[in-house]
Amino acid sequence: MFGISRKTATKAAIVTALSVAASVSIVLLLVPLLGGHPDGPGFWMSVLCPLVIAAPASAWQFHQKETIERQRDEIARMHVELEDMHAELSVLHADLKQRSRIDSLTGGLNRETFFAALDSAAFGPQPSALLIADADHFKKINDTFGHLVGDDALRMIGRTIAATVGPRDFWGRIGGEEFVLFLEGADRVKALAIAEALRRAVAGSELVAEGMRVPLSVSIGGRCAKGVFDPTALFRQADEDLYRAKRAGRNRIVMDGEEAGTVVA
Repeated sequence: MFGISRKTATKAAIVTALSVAASVSIVLLLVPLLGGHPDGPGFWMSVLCPLVIAAPASAWQFHQKETIERQRDEIARMHVELEDMHAELSVLHADLKQRSRIDSLTGGLNRETFFAALDSAAFGPQPSALLIADADHFKKINDTFGHLVGDDALRMIGRTIAATVGPRDFWGRIGGEEFVLFLEGADRVKALAIAEALRRAVAGSELVAEGMRVPLSVSIGGRCAKGVFDPTALFRQADEDLYRAKRAGRNRIVMDGEEAGTVVA
């Protein structure tokens, strides 16, 4: 009734009854002490006044208290929901940030993120190497087996690179079938060993489509730096070596302008 709950009405009724009992008790005790008789209008006034005053006052007070408690509980619930939403948004933000850095097909860094990392690594005093690996005859793979198989080939190259590089190295896919690896702390000997391990692993991979083995290999161009380097110049030089490897017959490595490995596919 009037928005008052049963719980509030019950509390108000109890308080009113206690008020009536207290008022009547006072009249029955006090009036005789004053020489009067506790009957007539005075007695009924002791009953009526608590009913008129205590009933609405207590009902209003309990109703307000219940409303405040309900609102407090609602605010607490909303606060918990906001914390949950904030946690979900934080996870989503972290996921979006990660997705914005990663090539979704291969799991390597995307072009922008790789070159940003390369710029940051350019000031290190330690030796390093930059390798560019390009899938050989990739258009032929797409034309012969379809683009889905071509995607599988790129994923396989990405997995091979991830298994080849060390924990301090980073790599990415910067073009359709072009991958770049930065090898931190690698001199020419180590860079050649990693490049050759990658070339051999890709050439020996087992990618089958329609019952046929998909021929897969990479050509690799690489440049080494002894310390601080110019990222643009180092990349351009490695890219030139990559095209030397392509022109020399593919499935081979050209490092620092010199052919370093040849295998007949």
